Amino acid sequence: MRSAMRLIAALAFQMVLLNAAFAQGQGQTTATGLSRAFNPAISANGLFLGSYTAGEEQGAEPGTGIHLQEMEVQLTSFVDAYLKADLILALPGGEGIEVEEGFVTTQGLPYNLTLKAGKFYADLGRHNLLHTHAFPFIDPPLVLERLLGEEGLNETGLGLSALLPVPWYAELSGQVFNGDNELFASPRGRDLLYVGHLKNFWDLGAATTLELGSSWAGGDNQDQEMSSLVGADLTLKWRPPRRSLYRGLVWQSEYLRARRGLPVGAEKQGGLYTLLQYQFARRWWAEGRYDLFGLPRIAGEEREHRYSGLLAFVPSEFSSLRFQYRRLKTGAGGENQVLAQLNFTIGSHPAHRY
Repeated sequence: MRSAMRLIAALAFQMVLLNAAFAQGQGQTTATGLSRAFNPAISANGLFLGSYTAGEEQGAEPGTGIHLQEMEVQLTSFVDAYLKADLILALPGGEGIEVEEGFVTTQGLPYNLTLKAGKFYADLGRHNLLHTHAFPFIDPPLVLERLLGEEGLNETGLGLSALLPVPWYAELSGQVFNGDNELFASPRGRDLLYVGHLKNFWDLGAATTLELGSSWAGGDNQDQEMSSLVGADLTLKWRPPRRSLYRGLVWQSEYLRARRGLPVGAEKQGGLYTLLQYQFARRWWAEGRYDLFGLPRIAGEEREHRYSGLLAFVPSEFSSLRFQYRRLKTGAGGENQVLAQLNFTIGSHPAHRY
């Protein structure tokens, strides 16, 4: 009995000490007299780009020169026990501030459900979800540029995702957006854009994982006709546990096809990319990518092919120096470009998607 009473007293004393420490932490003040206990995690990212273009066509972006590609500030914090908030402010080219993303996600909903609301990138394939500084290459794939524009599919909307009750990891998401992207962009405010995505993920062993995804998006366009987008993606990753700091391999491929409804008939466009990333030393990566736009082939139009090679020096997760060569070939014409990018991050930057 006495030992039990002593244990209870000891536990009570520890709880008092913890409560006092918590109260003291909440009351800490700075030179301004304000508490920092509830401040969000803040990080900033910078991208500096040098480029040189040569070839038959001189319309490449970016042109020859040195550029401030983008600055980005991210704030992340739990609002309370039910919501988490993310705010990403971007300064493309160092001019003007825009909200790249600003959204809240729910925490702890039953039945493995997650609700998301605000402005965010749509769950469409793999690459559309990435911020510029997280691109595998300095530039986005050709098919995403041609179909969705430089900003990708990033709009204000609402989404719901759920983990499916199957033996492997499977996530099904449905989202609804305002429909401002040029592929859709109906003049009627009541016309919305709908997106669905299914992601499947398997562990193939201690060193290998496989992800397969499928996507669909649909909504009315400027002609008040239906536009739709379908896609499929595959990502295979290999990283040996005993050499995880020195060796790694990623193979990623994605196909997108758009159908734009017209008053008479429809216009179909599509393309794909496939890329390979290989880490051959602790701080060095070698990468290659092939892009094709014009699948299905349209009569009277030339297909576009782009070949890219990249060498990356990555001292840490907070910085990288990357050199990329790319050649765009259209019919008998061609264009060559060399890019060099410095990428750095400061502050408490959240982890990227797997």
